[in-house]
Amino acid sequence: MSGLCIGILLFIGFGCTTSYKIPTPTVELLENGFRVSIPDEEGVKVVAFNANRNRNFTSFINEGQFNVRLTEPQNGRWTSDFSSVPLRAQDVLYLWTSVQHQRAVYQDLAQPLPVCNLGGDYRPKGCSSGEDDFTDDNQLSTEGSVLEPTAPAVCEPSETQVSPQIGVSICKGQLLFEETFDQLNESLWIHDVRVPLDSKDAEFVLYDGKAKVHDGNLVIEPLLWSSYRPDLSIANSRLDLSERCTGTHNRIKECILHSTGSGPSGIMPPIVTPRVSTKDTFAFQYGRIEIRAKLPKGDWIVPLLLLEPLTEWYGQSGYESGQLRVALARGNSILRMPRGKLVDGRSLYGGPVLSTDAHQREDLWLSKRKISHFGDDFHTYSLDWSSNRLLFSVDGQVYGEMLNGFTELDENPRWKQGGPMAPFDRMFYISLGISVGGFGDFVDHLRTATYEKPWANYHPQAKLQFHQAQDQWLPTWKQPALKIDYVRVFAN
Repeated sequence: MSGLCIGILLFIGFGCTTSYKIPTPTVELLENGFRVSIPDEEGVKVVAFNANRNRNFTSFINEGQFNVRLTEPQNGRWTSDFSSVPLRAQDVLYLWTSVQHQRAVYQDLAQPLPVCNLGGDYRPKGCSSGEDDFTDDNQLSTEGSVLEPTAPAVCEPSETQVSPQIGVSICKGQLLFEETFDQLNESLWIHDVRVPLDSKDAEFVLYDGKAKVHDGNLVIEPLLWSSYRPDLSIANSRLDLSERCTGTHNRIKECILHSTGSGPSGIMPPIVTPRVSTKDTFAFQYGRIEIRAKLPKGDWIVPLLLLEPLTEWYGQSGYESGQLRVALARGNSILRMPRGKLVDGRSLYGGPVLSTDAHQREDLWLSKRKISHFGDDFHTYSLDWSSNRLLFSVDGQVYGEMLNGFTELDENPRWKQGGPMAPFDRMFYISLGISVGGFGDFVDHLRTATYEKPWANYHPQAKLQFHQAQDQWLPTWKQPALKIDYVRVFAN
């Protein structure tokens, strides 16, 4: 893609030439950020840099999380310093450059840039195995998480890695993270504020609001739009979240909402719910995660107990970089597939998410069924994730195992560039929330005890169809909250 001529800026009869090629940008680490530069050349008039941290670019249209437009070189180079961007050893930068040379614009997408491979005088802690590279301030100091400061007397080395890295060897069985929710630590748990972006899988929610802590439990409870913003019509209004929005893929679509009722924009999300994650504070590669939770009960509610990729190394659309469901049970008390199979809250599922299609997704999941709804009581849901398998259990009882070999699914050719467990061979962070409706967790023509699923997947008015059936599903929401007692991560 290097030196791609996009078009003519001044239409005065000249054709597009390919005599100019964008030089490979130099990226250097600063103490609290990074510097990007290219050499100046005759004819270069404007240079723009767009960079993302741990987010790939899908096209040249998308601006980066960090972006700048330069109109003058300095000391023979086009240079920009991006400050107040603390980078970690496990981070990856994605960069695209735009250059106006004479009358044409050229654009170039660089290869992913692992932070530890970059130059500069500063290197984040954990970029080398040298003892001098580790200090106490490199440990997670966030209240609510636990990292053992010293290894046990007898240490069996673990394959588990954490981000930020810690200054001691990690041993098998070591407790690396613990949250008991005696209070909500907002420096550890970052709240999402965004609209789900993937139109092939988008649930009918807006992620906003604050999760609560009650009686030692994290409580994530969905609201109707009318309770969230009674001053704004669900059918004809506009809401700009951009000042608080956490969306990074496409901020216009994720942060600005329009509704026109039955028009192309449809209605506002019928449901608003909090969602929290450790995206900026804790991630790990391989280990055992335990979540003790009471799952929600109510039609079309799905709990989100997830591991999500810290770096979208294999791509950012359609779950190309994977997602792991630690556990889920649909909130419906009774829910049957078109041929009669029960898939309601008495069926527990766990497994990878590699597709937006509901049929393909469930084909990969492991499951366990019991006589009562999993939302009736607290249960401990566990995922043991290693470099060669995924092992799922509930209350200490294993109900399924998956070995490596996801590359054989031919969902993404880039997985073949990774290890045997790709795409689950990189850092993942913890994400907790609730989903309602959508296309990825409910196939068409499902039936409850009294009515059929009220929306058609991929229908442009699916949200409206769901909303108009509120009299059917809302009375079932007797216990719509997800309650989480604790989250723990151990090395394996």
